[in-house]
Amino acid sequence: MQAQGTPKNAVATRLVAAIRTFARSEVGGRAKLMFAAILVLLIGANGLNVANSYVNRNLMSAIAERHIAGFVWQAQLTLAVFAGSTIVAVLARFAEERLGLLWREFMTERAVTTYMADGTYYRLAASGELANPDQRIAEDTRAFTATTLSFGLMAINSALTVLSFSGVLWSISPLLFVISVVYAAFGSYLTIKLARPLVKLNSDQLDREASFRSALIHIRDDAEGIMVRRDGEREAARLRERLERIVENFRRITTVNRNVGFFSTGYNWLIQLIPILIIAPAFMRGEIEFGVITQSAMVFTTLVAAFSLIVTQFQSLSTYAAVVSRLSSLVDAFESAP
Repeated sequence: MQAQGTPKNAVATRLVAAIRTFARSEVGGRAKLMFAAILVLLIGANGLNVANSYVNRNLMSAIAERHIAGFVWQAQLTLAVFAGSTIVAVLARFAEERLGLLWREFMTERAVTTYMADGTYYRLAASGELANPDQRIAEDTRAFTATTLSFGLMAINSALTVLSFSGVLWSISPLLFVISVVYAAFGSYLTIKLARPLVKLNSDQLDREASFRSALIHIRDDAEGIMVRRDGEREAARLRERLERIVENFRRITTVNRNVGFFSTGYNWLIQLIPILIIAPAFMRGEIEFGVITQSAMVFTTLVAAFSLIVTQFQSLSTYAAVVSRLSSLVDAFESAP
């Protein structure tokens, strides 16, 4: 997560500063209330997920035992938990989107004010030290606010999931719990090793896409001048050169994505198989009821997903790192503008 010429710790400091500035702003009180509401909803969602694991276990056991009355009751409970989970999930998503919109509006207004103050926009254009400040203010700010909030809430939800489901999985099988921790740690390590090049590649892709769009805008705005100067062929060559740079970089991205995809696909398939291999023998020996197998599979999958946030989100994180770096460069340029 490093912008050109910007140390990683400076980028991290800017990230923290952006959050702190928003929290202390005139809209910070409303933002804090919305964030607190989201946390309450996430806690409720995790509680309902734990309840669902037990309700589903009892439902599967009732089916295996051909217990009609038990099946009807557990089916009703399943529907009730499903309805509650749906309401909580929709409200949490709605609150997250509204909070992200509030943050984007606040950051964009501040960036526009700084950009337009004291001729900063002119000095940056004249010096050429910062490529595509318009895109950074518009698109990167939008991506930064939405993605920062999304990843932050994902991390919080993963922590709540670990707290909620660790005890459940340990009560089923301590061995399966240990396997989930080791498996997720191993998967996270390999994902980082395989996908690390994506951080720089995604940053380069954003710059090259913006450069291509900038050239197209230049042609649109100067269409008459290009025609008078008979510069059509030269402008076309410049467009082709920038397009070639986009394609070349994206080929590298797809190569890394292919390698990560081979690993992550196999990783996710094994998640479904491991709990069955561990728990099924106990059912065959008559030590547990059938529903425990389905519960262990659900809890193991949920817990490993919570532990494996890096595995599931690394490609998005790499793009996010590029966005943070570009915004950090924008702030550097604002601060250094004479």
